[in-house]
Amino acid sequence: MLDRQHIFRASWTLVDQGVVSLGAFLVNVQLARHLVPEDYGVYALLFGAFLGLQLVNSSLLLYPMSIRLPVAAPTDRMPLLAATTLLVLAYSAPLCAVLAAGLAIFGHRDLIVPVLAAFVLWQLQEAMRRGLLAEFRHSSAIPGDMLSYLGLVAAVGALWLCEALTLPAVFGAMALACGAGAAVQAWQLRLSLRHVVDLRDTAAEFVGIGGWSLVNNVVSLLRVQSLPWALAAAGGAAAAASFQAALNVVNLANPIILGLCNVIPQTAAHAQRKGGNAEAWRAARVYMLIGAPPTLGYYAVAFAVPGFILSVFYGAASPYVSLVLAVQLLVVAWAIGYAADMVCSYLHGIDAARRALTINVLGAISAVVLALLLSRLYGLTGGCLALVGANLVRLAASHFIQTRITAHERTA
Repeated sequence: MLDRQHIFRASWTLVDQGVVSLGAFLVNVQLARHLVPEDYGVYALLFGAFLGLQLVNSSLLLYPMSIRLPVAAPTDRMPLLAATTLLVLAYSAPLCAVLAAGLAIFGHRDLIVPVLAAFVLWQLQEAMRRGLLAEFRHSSAIPGDMLSYLGLVAAVGALWLCEALTLPAVFGAMALACGAGAAVQAWQLRLSLRHVVDLRDTAAEFVGIGGWSLVNNVVSLLRVQSLPWALAAAGGAAAAASFQAALNVVNLANPIILGLCNVIPQTAAHAQRKGGNAEAWRAARVYMLIGAPPTLGYYAVAFAVPGFILSVFYGAASPYVSLVLAVQLLVVAWAIGYAADMVCSYLHGIDAARRALTINVLGAISAVVLALLLSRLYGLTGGCLALVGANLVRLAASHFIQTRITAHERTA
């Protein structure tokens, strides 16, 4: 049942996530328009690497913090937040080493410093942001997110106007924008590192909570990100750029999906304490229903007029305008996957990450098998068809698991 609190939380969640996703989307469109396909492909692959590496911090630190912070005693909240911040910095060191090694191996040593700076400051900003979200302060997160994400949009636009739009400059601008956003949000949290709980104990507790979440998120990411890397291996960075250009159209609905995934786990965790899994499911389902009409409505429009949207995004003369079928297939895949994404968020909230992992492992295996069969025959189109099949498998698995959880609690 919808009430004022649900609508209030969902509204601010969607506004904040809208800022984040709009910024990422506009940066992608600007770069796709103004960089040569090879450079845009390198950016797309590096950003995919960012998403993959940050799963370590997101799963092992930020996810456990997001479900521990709301139920912690007032005196324990700041030490917990401070410990999380220090652990984010510590965990980012080996991740940066991986990034640096990869850049050196593939001949992009000029990108090492700006890329590492951008990655570390993005991790700090995300930690501050998630600290605000864990306390349901979604409206408070907006100013810092605007500085970080929309600030980068403005910086990329300025670089293009000054004819200085290069990959090192883009990542340098990202570092500055993320640093500014992190500073604002740290001030809002009144972050203090004076009183920190034991880092070793905190890390051990968080790993216990987030270990399965890490595996789950890695599998989820591989289901999608393995495709641009496979395309790049077969056809170069320009092939990955084509996939990213088509995916940008689908990602315009991300503010809704990611916003709901930010609020559903905390909501389910709170509700479970009051009335078990059934109450948690009822609370999570409210947000799923709120997000369904705008999400599926946008997907319907994108499916109906993909050529028009592509020409608006990239220009009528862009080589990406021909990606009509790829966009339609990705839209179908993401529409099918909406319910599975929401169920997985609910499962994380009730501390059932292993079951969410089952859903996503089945989807990843399906994606790999279908991609091997279809990509050889149909290229990018075959890869997109593989994602449609993988999300059909995830949808069936999520329905089966959720009905079993509900039935088991009724008979218990």
